[in-house]
Amino acid sequence: MAHRFFEGTAHAAVYAKFRPQTPATLTDRVISFLTEKYKESLAAAADVGCGSGQSTQVLGPHFASVTGLDISEAQISEATKQNTRTNISFKVSGAEKLPFPNSSLQLVTAGQACHWFDLPKFYQEVDRVLVPGGVLALYGYLFPQPIHGDLTEKLGDIIEDVYQKDTNGYWESGIEDVGTCYGDQKYIIPYPDLIRDDTHFVDKIASVSDLTGYITSWSGFQNFLAKNGDTAAKKILDNFQNRFMSTLNVTTAPEDTQICLRFKYFLLMGRKPFD
Repeated sequence: MAHRFFEGTAHAAVYAKFRPQTPATLTDRVISFLTEKYKESLAAAADVGCGSGQSTQVLGPHFASVTGLDISEAQISEATKQNTRTNISFKVSGAEKLPFPNSSLQLVTAGQACHWFDLPKFYQEVDRVLVPGGVLALYGYLFPQPIHGDLTEKLGDIIEDVYQKDTNGYWESGIEDVGTCYGDQKYIIPYPDLIRDDTHFVDKIASVSDLTGYITSWSGFQNFLAKNGDTAAKKILDNFQNRFMSTLNVTTAPEDTQICLRFKYFLLMGRKPFD
């Protein structure tokens, strides 16, 4: 059974605001891999576990029709609200039963999501809906690395402490697979034509307040909040922000203090064999 996180309306809005946009280089690599051998027109794609739709929007220029799927009604509502393209639509759906006919999609993607899926069932469904020569692309990203000269490592450790210490025990099984870049054998897509690419990243200029907001989008933080209440959750955020600002040693307010955050991505792709 797929895990169900990010379902509250407020959480969906936070997710939409603070999660990074999929880098164009990664999307281009996926399309390049698909079209290296698949030479027909690109009619349809699906983005499974789409959340608030950032990972779906990037597919819009490449396909006649793109569908974003998520098990959360709140996320789909947020994605629909944010949608700017007429060829993209969103539906509530789990990953283990995809609402498409057999052999109807050229591409299925899952961005920062498949660690929550029942992977054997998901792979089976993907194989059903992909055309011969179609591609499954799984990708994710690590916690952001603040890029700030000789303070880069220290600032990164402060973010890691929120994960390893403050919210330890509040993360569901599966999140650790993101930290290993889907290195476990279960993420090996069951097709012979495979590729892995860990070269992509996106830099995002954000305020320290934005970075604090990003932490509130973590499922581990949301679980902590639900079990311990607003006061305890706010203490985590205040301690994080105070440590971060103290390490930067600046006099500006957190909302006025800009920093470069680098999100490093990992990408796994497999092509369904041609008949």
